[in-house]
Amino acid sequence: MTGLVLLLIIIVNFILESTIIHYFNIFGVVPNTALIVTVIIALLKGKNVGSIVGLISGLLQDIIFSPVIGINGFILFFTGFLIGFMEGKLSKDNILIPIMLNLISTIGYHLLYSLFLYFLAYNISIIAFFKEVVLFEMVYNGVISVLVFKGFSKIFIIPPIRFGKR
Repeated sequence: MTGLVLLLIIIVNFILESTIIHYFNIFGVVPNTALIVTVIIALLKGKNVGSIVGLISGLLQDIIFSPVIGINGFILFFTGFLIGFMEGKLSKDNILIPIMLNLISTIGYHLLYSLFLYFLAYNISIIAFFKEVVLFEMVYNGVISVLVFKGFSKIFIIPPIRFGKR
């Protein structure tokens, strides 16, 4: 059941990302919903599920948006694994955890992506790119991660059973 839900989340995210999300740009920046979904699922479900979701989401992103196949898949796989590795050590009740993880993941994602493009001989001004794109995307991803975390925590976290009056 959980695998089917995860596959449905990946497919819906991919459809939204390739059709509707680009209409929600602010200063020419759109949120990286594949990164947000990977971070939240890795936080909620662990490193194995997070890395698989990251790999599939990243490869789908590569097929549609990237000039080189495999970069997003690798970066999101690595992100899902690292965040899922910390799953047991982080509180799932604190709303600041997914925000901070998405902020850090957005920076790491763009640093790794820029590094890959540099070695593939693509000319990119990393300082201008960080000023114009990454800072806005960090804020955008942080805000959206709150909504996604609230929705996914209702799906994936089983509420504790309470006996007695309260």
